[in-house]
Amino acid sequence: MTNHPRPGTVCLLHWHGEPPYGLTALGIPADRVSEAEEKAASAWAGQALPATWQGADPALRRGLVAAVRPVPATGLWHMADDRPDTDESRARRDCLRALAGEWPEAEPLTAGQADRLPGLTALLRLTALVCRMPPEVWLDAEEDLLDIYDTYSVAGLPDDPP
Repeated sequence: MTNHPRPGTVCLLHWHGEPPYGLTALGIPADRVSEAEEKAASAWAGQALPATWQGADPALRRGLVAAVRPVPATGLWHMADDRPDTDESRARRDCLRALAGEWPEAEPLTAGQADRLPGLTALLRLTALVCRMPPEVWLDAEEDLLDIYDTYSVAGLPDDPP
């Protein structure tokens, strides 16, 4: 699925530096970042991230999804690179290039800006964890974290041409 976030969207980025490498971007309306952070932080209420989404208790999944639904997140983009001969730096470059092509209007926040958004950072990391779940796992809507986003894309980078 192709997304095009609304103009004035900022995005937080999360890089998963272990194979399969992956980049997850969370889109937030630029004029609602403070509100989004406040709602995301209150949704966590000190809870720790589960080790896996698939292995988390269904009640925990439902509770977290319900708690983060009010966060004004406009889009999600996740790209995995599981090509066997790709190193981390090339995978990161390729994922960033794909993100720029997919969301040219989005403005990534700097690491310093993201550090001041612990609630949204936790939501982004949890979303990245959900995106790493096997695609054949289906969850009920109230347990599906990806269901909170207006638009989302979860895909992989194509293999290099022969």
